[in-house]
Amino acid sequence: MNNILGIMTHRIKRPENFRRHAKSALAEKFGGVIIYTPKDVNLERGQIHGCVYQDGSWTRKTIPYPKINMDIGFYPPALVGRATRVKRSKQLRFTGYGLGNKCKIQKHLLGSSVLQPLLLPTEQINNAQQFIAFLKKHGSIMLKPINGWGGKGIIRVTTQDDHFLVQRDGSRKLSFSNDRLGTYIRSVLKKGRHLMQKWIDIRNKKGKVYDIRALMQKKDEGVWQMTGMAVREGMKDKITSNIKSGGDAYGVADYLEREFDSEKAKALTKSIVEVAEYIPEFLEKSYKSGLSELGIDLAVDTTGRLWLIEVNIKPGKMIIKRLYGNKAWEQCLHVPFQYARNLMGKN
Repeated sequence: MNNILGIMTHRIKRPENFRRHAKSALAEKFGGVIIYTPKDVNLERGQIHGCVYQDGSWTRKTIPYPKINMDIGFYPPALVGRATRVKRSKQLRFTGYGLGNKCKIQKHLLGSSVLQPLLLPTEQINNAQQFIAFLKKHGSIMLKPINGWGGKGIIRVTTQDDHFLVQRDGSRKLSFSNDRLGTYIRSVLKKGRHLMQKWIDIRNKKGKVYDIRALMQKKDEGVWQMTGMAVREGMKDKITSNIKSGGDAYGVADYLEREFDSEKAKALTKSIVEVAEYIPEFLEKSYKSGLSELGIDLAVDTTGRLWLIEVNIKPGKMIIKRLYGNKAWEQCLHVPFQYARNLMGKN
């Protein structure tokens, strides 16, 4: 069992759903994989009870800790604490470690003089009064779950004369008075912690929201490389650009040239690459821990100014498939397994 790759996730409905992961592990000469959730880890005994793939079939069994593990989970609030304890165990080694919630990441990013000018005013919401004061200061803001992913649960709130407009992705705008907005925000906060961020106009000439996702991955020797980058364009009337909610992907340089002039597009593309290549090593030094891949989301407002929106530790890779095709997509899915094999070799 020494040559098994551990893969931690949030839920295992059917182990067969992880066939691709098993295939990649076997291609990298692992003897098999064990798929498990944080609840399957016995921290006292140093064992995992999970779904093991070996010799072409899946079996539920208990094994000692694998020498190397990957974390691919998106944990609900009830599982976050348990997942964190597992990742902190000195006996379990992972290819990459967490960055914490969006507010914690923002604090680390603010520690860089290079990144400070690219960051939007952002605060965690503690109460409705603080939210309304922040909204009145900035005029229009985005409300985001602090541990959210995939663009879920994002709300835009805008001041308009003596009332406020509230919009969820793809939904019609709702109008609230000051008192009703306070009640609404309190109801949102009951569902979990949120942050608020100044809204910037990142719509293209046709009025569609777009941003740029750069995928950074650690290759087998531990060197960071950009696997690909693409513009993500949202559907009309959406407030986010997420591919899963119907958006599309385009090449960065050509897209920016359509929005700005050729010289500006070239300068922006160069800056996007520089920022994306700078962030992984900066964050590893800032957190004093290793990472294996990052999705870096940048945006350009209507004035042509570049902004860093957020950094994702478990980035979706659909943009690679949309823009570069199936072969490139399969290659970037395989990269973390190459890195895991390399790390295990250094054990």
